[in-house]
Amino acid sequence: MWENTNNYLSLSNNKQKHGTTQKPTKPITLDVEDQQKIAKVGLEMKLLTSEVDAEAEKWDEYAENDIVKRAKAMSSMAYNMYLFTRGDGPLKTTHDLFTQAEFFAEQANKMYKTVREFSYEVPGSAEKNDLSTILEKIPIHCQQLQVLVKSPTVGKPATFSKVDSVIQETKNLMNEIAKLVTACFVCATKFEIEFHGSSVPRQVLADGEYTQRSSRESTLWRRTPSVRRTAQAPVVQVCSRYMLKESCSFMMHQGSATTGGDD
Repeated sequence: MWENTNNYLSLSNNKQKHGTTQKPTKPITLDVEDQQKIAKVGLEMKLLTSEVDAEAEKWDEYAENDIVKRAKAMSSMAYNMYLFTRGDGPLKTTHDLFTQAEFFAEQANKMYKTVREFSYEVPGSAEKNDLSTILEKIPIHCQQLQVLVKSPTVGKPATFSKVDSVIQETKNLMNEIAKLVTACFVCATKFEIEFHGSSVPRQVLADGEYTQRSSRESTLWRRTPSVRRTAQAPVVQVCSRYMLKESCSFMMHQGSATTGGDD
């Protein structure tokens, strides 16, 4: 797995070390009644994780690209949050849940940047418009989730309400991620966009051949030559000149034949 599912712990420790987060809400565990109240939204999020995993599996030829890796990592984190609603999994307290949600939002922001770079290679089309529409929603959901996570609470009822809101917003964000992965796959397959990321040495392809460096070396995504736009005008111009030359030769031949006949 590209991201360790326990990364929420390292994130928490790192931020506490640098003093960049507010004092966390007193951690609590959910009782059976609380778990039953949020069971529905938890199950809905579980279904979304399955959907994202299924979409990611379609990218067999692109298994090493950052979109797939981030999607799978986010799916794993969301699944841990689902397990929390059942009283299972590595997240034991509400503080664990909120920290995981914060890290989930950070990964979603990174996904946004990755897909935005990918979108630069997608030519103008209905597919690109659909991709852009979905992509624009990601930062909004990320910000909403981060605000919820950082909101202070006092008492168990308020904390439970925060848990419910955080899981609901995580589910909303996960829903957009599922759509985003699907839209990326549609564009990648239709326009034959290949991934040239850091996960594979840039100078060497899978078949052992070396890539050609160009002025666009900074991008991780490139369309294959078969779908790059080619200039058609010079071809038409060459054909036109050829046809004109043949026409002139034919006319000169006809003129010579006519002159010879008169003599």
